[in-house]
Amino acid sequence: MPSRILAYRATIGLIWALALWHSWICRGLFIDGSAFLVNIVHYEQFFEFYPPRAYAMIAAQVPVVAGIKLGITDLHQLGRLFSLGLFALPTVLYTLALVRARHDAVVLAIVITAIGGVFMTTSFFIIGEYNTAYALAILVAVWLVTAERLTVGDGLVLLAAAAFSIRTYEVFIYLGPLLAAMTLWQVRRVERRPVVPMLLYLGAAACFIAGMAVAIDSVVHPYSATHLAETYDMALDFWQNLQFDFAFVAMLIVAIWALVRPEQLATLRPYRWSAIFAVLLALSPLLALADTVVRPLAKSHYVARTVCGLVIAAMVVFLWCHAARMFENWRLRRVLRDEGTRRRVLGLACLILLAILPSDIFLSLTWQSYIGSLRQVVTTHTGLVAYEETPLAHRPDLLLVENWALPSQSLILRSRPGDGIVRPPRDFSDWLPFPLDNPPDLGRFVWRD
Repeated sequence: MPSRILAYRATIGLIWALALWHSWICRGLFIDGSAFLVNIVHYEQFFEFYPPRAYAMIAAQVPVVAGIKLGITDLHQLGRLFSLGLFALPTVLYTLALVRARHDAVVLAIVITAIGGVFMTTSFFIIGEYNTAYALAILVAVWLVTAERLTVGDGLVLLAAAAFSIRTYEVFIYLGPLLAAMTLWQVRRVERRPVVPMLLYLGAAACFIAGMAVAIDSVVHPYSATHLAETYDMALDFWQNLQFDFAFVAMLIVAIWALVRPEQLATLRPYRWSAIFAVLLALSPLLALADTVVRPLAKSHYVARTVCGLVIAAMVVFLWCHAARMFENWRLRRVLRDEGTRRRVLGLACLILLAILPSDIFLSLTWQSYIGSLRQVVTTHTGLVAYEETPLAHRPDLLLVENWALPSQSLILRSRPGDGIVRPPRDFSDWLPFPLDNPPDLGRFVWRD
């Protein structure tokens, strides 16, 4: 079983190595990301069109906007900077949570499980602000349960996180009041309450409630009623994300065991059953050999984002119960005081994180191949190119095609203004980010290999 120090250091090293690699291969251009970058480059400024998520949007775009202001005109490099901003934002938050949790094996295990079971199973759609929202919730919960007293430093961190959460993602419709209640609990449970730290904590609680209010308003008055309805309908399709399914079952087995028969966490039995699904997760890329849709799929990451909010909320509640005095005699807490049990729980978290790596690498390499195929089509054609006449219409590339995103991805991959733009399939009649016969003029910005 790994030690706490090894687990947290290795996890930090791993998530940053992945963030840099994913940025290098421009994974931020997946689906909506390409349309975002087209607008950022075309207007040479931040692209923020949805106020309820404005803070997360702007924060992630800082590297690419800075690159443009510094004179970078290579869309390849700007694509990397854009991806770096998207990946770095949640990675920084998870890193802070790992550092803060390093002294408690159980809290550390929860953070690592959130990274492996939620972030890495849903972050191929890294443009989604939910990636940042979930990381922010875990960070705040860890910060609160590991605080022994009220300090100005902790108060400033919490206030900054809470203020940022006001316009991050709609999930704060329930995470907001949950984190506000935890913050007030922290103020109440400590014996000494210095004025300045207490005011900072209370300010943080107020900001979390403000985040809830913004989230409610965004649902009551949505940017797109159609998109909101589609989100509701899609929420039950989380099972289509094979990576999440295996990771979730592995987590769920031990969670149920912990609630029903906590004493058995001191044995290997629950972990063996959980390890079966972790192994299946690690082997899941082999399903691609059968050439079916039952395999890790990049587009399936999007459909699991909603249920992952409930998983994060459950983790936050567990952390709260793990630290609250009123649950001091809870059977599970008594069992988790045993050092051997704590290390087994931490070991399982690390196993889930490692098990997700093969599918993440597989999908990332598939994305690299897709970008190469699309660029080959774009640079060897002029004008509008029929999708059906390109390699993109065949496996494995077609598994990464999002019809409406093809034109904006093509525009980004151009080496010169006259290069081709791949049209959506002939039967596609939905929304497009720009008219195909009048694409945005990106001027001096071109993709260079």
